[in-house]
Amino acid sequence: METMETRRPLLITDDTDLTEDILRLAAATGVDIHLAAHADAARAQWAIAPLVLIGVDRLADFSNLPRRRDVVVIARELNGAVATPPVSDTVWRDAIAIGAEHVVSLPDAERWLIERLAESGEGPSRQGAVVCVLGACGGAGASTVAAVMATAAQSQGRRVLLIDTDATGGGLDLLLGAEQVPGARWADLADARGRLSVTTLDEALPHVDGVAVLSFGRQYAGLLNSEALTCVLDAAVRGYDLVVVDLVRGIDAVTTSCLSSATGAYLVIPNSVRAVAAAAALLPALDFGGPLTLIMRKSPRGLGIGEMERALGQGFGTSLVVDATIAAGAEQGEIPGPRTPFARACIEALSGVVPKLSLA
Repeated sequence: METMETRRPLLITDDTDLTEDILRLAAATGVDIHLAAHADAARAQWAIAPLVLIGVDRLADFSNLPRRRDVVVIARELNGAVATPPVSDTVWRDAIAIGAEHVVSLPDAERWLIERLAESGEGPSRQGAVVCVLGACGGAGASTVAAVMATAAQSQGRRVLLIDTDATGGGLDLLLGAEQVPGARWADLADARGRLSVTTLDEALPHVDGVAVLSFGRQYAGLLNSEALTCVLDAAVRGYDLVVVDLVRGIDAVTTSCLSSATGAYLVIPNSVRAVAAAAALLPALDFGGPLTLIMRKSPRGLGIGEMERALGQGFGTSLVVDATIAAGAEQGEIPGPRTPFARACIEALSGVVPKLSLA
């Protein structure tokens, strides 16, 4: 059985300075390194390590080992001169012999190597789908729809992250009854930049019924930083099957950034005159190049679906019946379960973007 031990990248070198450099880069990505000073110490890990880094000082030791993928040969430079044995014709020949994919020098290749180490620690990207949910007006129920989509997908075996983007909304974790669950909120990730480790992100976040939740808290922490959002979304796509974004109303840098990453978007519209007018004004700004699905929140005394479709110039993907028990449950931190009609309608809408979701 594969363990975290077998997933560690392998570094083979007797160069102390090179070892320190690689450990520093690995620490920046949250990846542990298996160290070996020579070939004999590395043989047990040779076939199973997700990535092998070989210092040029030990490259010749591996001429008799079987070829494998994901091997990188590394040299160091000091003040413009190669400090370890130079990248000579012999180095290139030996690197080719063991199937090395790259021969690089530090510090020039540091940024590239950080990316490579991060990839090896996470495994292959899940290339998750990003869906954005927003309401045409206040009180449309978009947060409930987003939360139900996330929990319903998780109940079917998907790895899911639910993201709150409304700094003044009171916190999406409150809707889920998770305001007391320990874990990071947006205030803790406000300074996130560059590549964020998926493992670090997932371990830091609170989980509700298996869904990772990134929410605002109850204290105002400032508007969402678009750079931090980009950093989190990049990690989310790599580490989760589905990312559900509860999108703040209005078109700003946050909305634009989320939509640019979106696989699909959903606009929740109550069947009222004001909601339809608001949706009509918002629709042109939601032309992000992906599928946009309209979801109707249906009240018995509101507009009919035909009237709404004529006013908006397009049809609805599904409708959700307004239910007083849903609002009452939200006050207690409860959302509709995956087998309720509300959740089934959300899954039906989501299945157009996320394949193989079942209504069973």
